[in-house]
Amino acid sequence: MTYRELEIELMVVQENNSEAEEAFSKLRQDYHEHRKHTDQLESIQRKREILFLEFWGW
Repeated sequence: MTYRELEIELMVVQENNSEAEEAFSKLRQDYHEHRKHTDQLESIQRKREILFLEFWGW
């Protein structure tokens, strides 16, 4: 490979890495939001003494 080809490949890899980091960051943020919501729902269930099986009608 020529020096120029290596430079281009490096730029492509850096861009891909940047996009992957952005996607991972979004997934992490979504996970934390969903976890917070789940924790709130579980707290309500405990306070009202709703058993999981009863909640789903099993």
